[in-house]
Amino acid sequence: MAKTSELFDKLYHYTTWDGLLGILQSQSLWATHYKFLNDYSEIVLFRDKMVSLILPYVSEAYEKLIKMDPQAKQRIDGQGGLGHVVKHDTETYVDAQYHVTGDEIYILSFCGQHKVPHINNNGLLSQWRGYGAGGGFALEFNTKKLEDLLEIESYRYAYNTGHLSDLIYSDDDDKLKDELSGDLSIIADAVKLMFDSMMTDDKLDEDAISNSYVPFVNCISRYKHCGFKEEKEVRIVALPTVMDQTIINMAMSDGLTLRPEKERKYRNQNGHHVPYIELFNSTDLELPIEKIIVGPHKDKDVRAATLRVMLNKTNIEVTCSDIPYVG
Repeated sequence: MAKTSELFDKLYHYTTWDGLLGILQSQSLWATHYKFLNDYSEIVLFRDKMVSLILPYVSEAYEKLIKMDPQAKQRIDGQGGLGHVVKHDTETYVDAQYHVTGDEIYILSFCGQHKVPHINNNGLLSQWRGYGAGGGFALEFNTKKLEDLLEIESYRYAYNTGHLSDLIYSDDDDKLKDELSGDLSIIADAVKLMFDSMMTDDKLDEDAISNSYVPFVNCISRYKHCGFKEEKEVRIVALPTVMDQTIINMAMSDGLTLRPEKERKYRNQNGHHVPYIELFNSTDLELPIEKIIVGPHKDKDVRAATLRVMLNKTNIEVTCSDIPYVG
């Protein structure tokens, strides 16, 4: 799969005035726990798709068992028949994979460059409406430099996995096949190994099973409902390690030095304490912001003038959106 910087030179992040000030002052970005995003199907949307994609491999394993053991068919019929058993066990496997992946998934969203230059220069009206309450701002990032920062972030802190990728929308089966077929193949191989070992009582190849962890995360975190397609979302997905006693003991027994755990922080949003992590929050790092677009607002020119004064020692360009939206 191509690197995100090969697909998009620039990425855009929409925020409010307070959000903008926080980003500029801290030179960090917040990744929010997926359960507190504005799409309730985040992460879990791929569950049924995953079941349908790997169900044939589970079915194949059971059909092999029936050929090896004629009495197996009678047992399976007693449990509701082959179709029922295969569906149940496939769903159980997928749900177990979700459980193993855990709840520690944090997401930071951008919009990718659009084919229409006017949108890149002035922003999307839907984003101004959704993220720019009271007049918003769009920060333009250099994608390659953002990838470089992510490498530094993953080196300095303990993460299970993570990525910067564009999304695959639920109405685009061709893209799903092109870009997730490799990951799904690894998952399918793990499924076959696991069910074959269960049927034959052979020793389970745990390394082969664990190799499906990252592909599984890639699949569930890149898939999104097609209703959000206009956003052309590109996202940072981060799974910080939970430093429990088991992890600490394993590291000690292997003589490994653990990287620092990423601090979970909380912000108040509509009466809820929303978990998030700060990315790139190191004093020696600077965010690759190249331009700030001031969103539609009756005082947008004044806001732009303020920003130019604030940023007069930087090379960040400040422009105003020409969309005549008044909110």
